[in-house]
Amino acid sequence: MADIKEILAAAIEFERFGVEYYARFGELVKDEKAKPLMSGLSKDENEHATILTNELKRLGGKPKKPSKEMIEKGLAEIFPEKVKKNAIVTKDAISALKLGIRTEERSIEFYSKNGAIAGPVLREIFSMLEKMERGHKEMLEENLRYLEDDGVWYGYVPLLD
Repeated sequence: MADIKEILAAAIEFERFGVEYYARFGELVKDEKAKPLMSGLSKDENEHATILTNELKRLGGKPKKPSKEMIEKGLAEIFPEKVKKNAIVTKDAISALKLGIRTEERSIEFYSKNGAIAGPVLREIFSMLEKMERGHKEMLEENLRYLEDDGVWYGYVPLLD
């Protein structure tokens, strides 16, 4: 079983990867209603990384770095698809959203699985992050429905930006 600090460090790396992941979607999707959604998701993932980093620091000392194997395995589980420049154009927005939904599902599974083995404080943090990832998934699913039904983005309006 992995050390809890190692699990936290891996989760931080997953979230940092998510920051880049959604930022790329924002670059690749041309519809102006889609850009704030992707930007908001990227900012949320950055917030998640900060929460996890603070918890790791709270656990004391220098954070233990996750093994390269653990990061690669985790990234492969959560982000198996590779997003490359020009790989997603506007006409492929439905595919992009489906990819984002699968990404959120994998994050939900990660937090659920590891929350079950964590102590009370970390369990609460993982539960909170799992709920936030569920919210991301719902936003993506709502936009997917709009694109599939009407061919337009529902979008997202950040409360504070």
